[in-house]
Amino acid sequence: MYEIRIHGRGGQGVKTTSHILSRAAFLEGMKTQDFAMYGAERRGAPVVSFCRISKDQVLTRGYIFEPDCVIVLDPTIGAKACIAGLKKGGTVIVNSSRRIKEFGNAVFADATKIAMEEIGKPIPNAAILGSFLKAINIVKMESLTKAIKEELTEDGHPEAVQGNVRALQLCWEKTNV
Repeated sequence: MYEIRIHGRGGQGVKTTSHILSRAAFLEGMKTQDFAMYGAERRGAPVVSFCRISKDQVLTRGYIFEPDCVIVLDPTIGAKACIAGLKKGGTVIVNSSRRIKEFGNAVFADATKIAMEEIGKPIPNAAILGSFLKAINIVKMESLTKAIKEELTEDGHPEAVQGNVRALQLCWEKTNV
């Protein structure tokens, strides 16, 4: 089983990130589980989302304390909180235009800049999945693209599909692993 923990703030698409990733894996025949943890729903408040992907049934329940991968949509939350419990050899993907030493040997990508260019909003969730795909390669680009289309259409945002798909692809292209 591969476990991912996603950190960010309300309004950045933290919950949707795990939904898209989980759906992409499901489309490829894998078993998945995703859910979010947050307090009062308000823009800017810390949010954590979780995603499990497995070839076998996912029977584990609860938060992910020792993830294989951590995705950080907002590094101002702090490295210590975000990478706590990361498995040895685990991967960290950070949405940042610059390297932040506290995150160690992480993969950095300016997903917010790409999102602003492609969708006109600072919602880096689809873009950062491009970096995740480049670093982890657990699902196919086609599956992520289809999952973005389905998720955003079901959420009532079909106009955002093309921009988010472009953001995904651009972030994948610009990520150096």
